[in-house]
Amino acid sequence: MTRAVEEALPFYEGISEAISLGLAGPLRRRAIRRLESFRKDWILDSGTGPGVSSELMLRDRFERVIGLDPSLTLLRSTKARLGEGFYPVQAVAEYVPLREASVSGVITCFSLRDVRDKARSISEFAKTVRHNGLLEIVDVGKPDGWLVQGLISAYVSLIMPLIARVLIGRRARTNPFKMIIPTFRRLPTNHDLTSLTTARFGSAKPQQFLFGGLVIVEGKRTRSS
Repeated sequence: MTRAVEEALPFYEGISEAISLGLAGPLRRRAIRRLESFRKDWILDSGTGPGVSSELMLRDRFERVIGLDPSLTLLRSTKARLGEGFYPVQAVAEYVPLREASVSGVITCFSLRDVRDKARSISEFAKTVRHNGLLEIVDVGKPDGWLVQGLISAYVSLIMPLIARVLIGRRARTNPFKMIIPTFRRLPTNHDLTSLTTARFGSAKPQQFLFGGLVIVEGKRTRSS
């Protein structure tokens, strides 16, 4: 998926907004607002990708944003664009190379689905976040009900790639957004993701949108390691 995002860099944000039916941006901003009390603290943007969330936070007067991503290409591009206040770290979410309790918040937008070991990554986030700090997960959701889950799966597997292909046009030969399909299949349900976050953080609550096809899960660090 990292290579897919690199290929889509020039048009990633616009197409992401379109295939999310206009909700990707508003949900990012909703999650960022939850972190605003930590503006002067260290915030980790895990799976920063092209830096959309990091840029929104810096515009919102956050002072110290750590961008974690396995792609050096994406990190260099984002650092060159954002400059001061953005601190790139090349790593994966399963192995966060930060001290324990060193950040006040973690945000991961449309990137947790790409993580192979989600339980380990959430454990790493819990280790890195200080007591009473927050985790904000924004991502494609997998509803618990089989009927709604089937409808969302049909959109992700059939309709979404067509929309993306039309919007990409001649800018790329391949359709990097098709990589969302296998990552969606590996997603836990929204209920299971919330339970997993609760187990690591101590407290978690979900907000579902588009009948559960998009989700925000907020974890609050109340549990000791």
